Amino acid sequence: MKSLRVSMLMLAMHATALPALAEELPAVVSWSQRVELGTLVSGIVARVHVRPGEAVGEGDPLLSLDAREFRSRVAKFQAAHRHAQALLAEAQREDERAMELYDRTVLSDFERNQALIALEAARAQAEAARAELAQARLALERSVIRAPFGGVVLAVDAAPGQSVVSELQSAPLITLADDRHYRLNANVDAEQAARLSVGTALRATLRGRALDATVSHIGYEPVVQSAAGPRYALVAEIRRIDQTPLRVGETVTLHLD
Repeated sequence: MKSLRVSMLMLAMHATALPALAEELPAVVSWSQRVELGTLVSGIVARVHVRPGEAVGEGDPLLSLDAREFRSRVAKFQAAHRHAQALLAEAQREDERAMELYDRTVLSDFERNQALIALEAARAQAEAARAELAQARLALERSVIRAPFGGVVLAVDAAPGQSVVSELQSAPLITLADDRHYRLNANVDAEQAARLSVGTALRATLRGRALDATVSHIGYEPVVQSAAGPRYALVAEIRRIDQTPLRVGETVTLHLD
């Protein structure tokens, strides 16, 4: 009997020393970034540079409006700005001359003030011309949609010759997603949530491949009420490790050690 009790005690101690089996959670793949891009200016589509499924880098042109009108406005305001700068230079010379005459008591107070007013008016005109030129250059820049980050083109809703009206609302013309970084969305119970924190490294498995994931969010309010109790949102970030993209909606297995 004594030997049986000793054996049972040793078995219990051995079982306690064994590591707990890793828990597995299903997680669904979603985009980390997905944007619908349009223009902030109106015009006619001159060229669509990409097609759905095409990979692009940050800053690559995606769509261009006809730039002739925008360039014409830039040229117009460049000329207006040069003219305003010339008027300002002349007003500054007149002000210096008026000051010299005023110091010699040749010019009256009224005439001296008139020169100052003319100088301020020339400065205001030059500043207004500079602002109009900046706006025209900005409109020219905005006539081209560029990729805000590297990724894959999901959809193109524009064609050459199409009229784009953006005064009231910018219509989505190009849909772009980041295909290098993804989110994994899962649900955990309260005990699992308490063991995790933002930045915790997790192991993941997709199509037999091992991937590294990092916890980026743990919810504080339940998203699902089940018979076993409330479950909370868990979001992990994952990075593509080769040229094979992940598919949104795929299920990944997260391993909680």
